[in-house]
Amino acid sequence: MVNESGFTQKCVDDIIGEAVIALLKSGGPITTSSLLTQLTDMAEISVNQQRTEACLQGIVEIKQSISKNYQERSQFLRNQSSLFESSNTLHRYDTKH
Repeated sequence: MVNESGFTQKCVDDIIGEAVIALLKSGGPITTSSLLTQLTDMAEISVNQQRTEACLQGIVEIKQSISKNYQERSQFLRNQSSLFESSNTLHRYDTKH
């Protein structure tokens, strides 16, 4: 499948995989931040324009994933909060016990 930047998803996935392997070999932590830094470093040192663009596309996809997950978590927490508030409202006036 080709995304809007013209790269196949496999190409971008391969670049992200290379970045993860580099992090594993370095012995450092594998975090989203370190992965984004590794991809940025790979893009900066690459002499192949397609590889550079694939690194940058990988960064975009990871940031989009972070944003989507953040929005989903925020919505979940809002839903949980509203459930908690509505259940407290039901019992607020019950002073017989």
